[in-house]
Amino acid sequence: MLKNINEVNKQVEPIYIKVSPTLPVLPQTLEDDLTKEQELALLTRCPKIYLSAETNLQQIIEFLIDLFSYYFELPKNMLTPESDLIDDIERQVWARELGVPYDDVTYGRIFCSKDDKGNIVGGIEDRGLMIATMFMLDFADLIGIKEVNNVSDATFEAANDEFGNYYDCNTISDLANLLYTVCMKLKDLA
Repeated sequence: MLKNINEVNKQVEPIYIKVSPTLPVLPQTLEDDLTKEQELALLTRCPKIYLSAETNLQQIIEFLIDLFSYYFELPKNMLTPESDLIDDIERQVWARELGVPYDDVTYGRIFCSKDDKGNIVGGIEDRGLMIATMFMLDFADLIGIKEVNNVSDATFEAANDEFGNYYDCNTISDLANLLYTVCMKLKDLA
């Protein structure tokens, strides 16, 4: 009974979502010694999308394949809708960056300390850190979906728990399906 009362009393806070065209960003793994002209030329190659009620799932999948290819500087033919964000994409980037074969990529822990006996303790695994960094820093600009502070700046209002979380997506296809739910919401509002 108490559980039911708590559920009734639980309020779902609204969030305000703004949908806009892609704001291009430079690839994550790019060297920092580019001229302004080189940066601008590269930014014109950034894949773009403007999610709308008319955007279909296949368009989102194709955009995400192009996006991950561009952002992580990977050959497009290496990516499919079922490419795992971490085990396929991130691992390929680490193999290239470290100059080792794909199968030799291993993960470690960061932010560790040592206990009294000198053993490494604590920290977090660095597996997935590259994808998480993309989601934290650039993904909202790249896909054109941002949370804003008020309804006047928003394309629509949604329940806080209405959409899933990027971090729960394992594959390009999973991520495309999540983004497509925004298009379905836009279609419902049209």
